[in-house]
Amino acid sequence: MEHLYEFAQAEFRLDKRPDNSKATQREHLQVIEQQLGITPEELNNPPLNIAVGYLLEYFYAVSSSRQCGMSANPITFSEILAWSQLTNTSLARWEIEVIKRLDILWLNIQAE
Repeated sequence: MEHLYEFAQAEFRLDKRPDNSKATQREHLQVIEQQLGITPEELNNPPLNIAVGYLLEYFYAVSSSRQCGMSANPITFSEILAWSQLTNTSLARWEIEVIKRLDILWLNIQAE
């Protein structure tokens, strides 16, 4: 799972908006790539193993309905259960644990 977590962290950082910016870090780097013709290292995330890639997709799906107050709140087990039931997707305990860990990584990056 470490490869999944490393891949996800890199993606989460790319999708974050720098302070006072309307564009994501990825969008800024893509402009640099277009202007200079050189791909910034941050955009060279190795491909994700498809055997575990679905878990990142599940995380994004559940994350899209997370509760927000002053900042984003952690995904709850209730939200995972609701998503699982609504999409008719059975999750093993270890898959739920992976989604929760991805959420912690995402929250930590948002707080940076």
